[in-house]
Amino acid sequence: MQVLGLVYAIRLGASAKEGFMGTKFWCGIGLLASVAVGAGAASAADLSVKAPPRGPAPFIASPWDGFYIGGNIGWGGTDFDIGGVTVSGNGVVGGFQTGYNKQFGNFVLGAESDFQLTSIDKTVAGETVKLPWFGTTRARAGFLINPSLLLYGTAGIAYGRLEDSVPRESVKIGGVGWTAGAGIEYAWTPAWSIGAEYLHVDLDHVNASPGGDTRTKTDLGRAKINYRF
Repeated sequence: MQVLGLVYAIRLGASAKEGFMGTKFWCGIGLLASVAVGAGAASAADLSVKAPPRGPAPFIASPWDGFYIGGNIGWGGTDFDIGGVTVSGNGVVGGFQTGYNKQFGNFVLGAESDFQLTSIDKTVAGETVKLPWFGTTRARAGFLINPSLLLYGTAGIAYGRLEDSVPRESVKIGGVGWTAGAGIEYAWTPAWSIGAEYLHVDLDHVNASPGGDTRTKTDLGRAKINYRF
């Protein structure tokens, strides 16, 4: 009996020891699993706060490229040189323009044509001289002070008509010549721009009067508005 009791006690102790060791094993497994889950969550959190890779910069269209059409109005003065005698007149100048521009870095190149009606005239001793209309076709070259502000120069050919009249008689003679000037233009949207421009227009009117050749020299300033498409 004593032997059987000793054997039973030994088996009972071994079972208790095995139970204790099993408990320690499963506790260890649980601890390792918790650490693994925590590490995975931390890695996921790190990945969630990383910024996505930066893509290519968006394309921004130039507000200067393309064809445009617009109108203008201003004030001008003309010196009428008729057979060596010069008289001066002034008046309103207004019309429309159309053109094309292309941007190259900070530079803008283009061409523009305009047609103007004027009220410029002068009457002396019953003789009236007028410059009723003129037009120009010019090259333009400018520099961008900032992406929306253009400073430019312009030059080209000019044409127009002179009217020299006395009571019951009138002479109308066309003329050709050159023009040059400068301006500033501001693009307040990609489609619309406003500006101010100075032009000098020099025309020769051959045999415009019995007294000899006539020349007109016009200086004008005008405000402009353009629409690009």
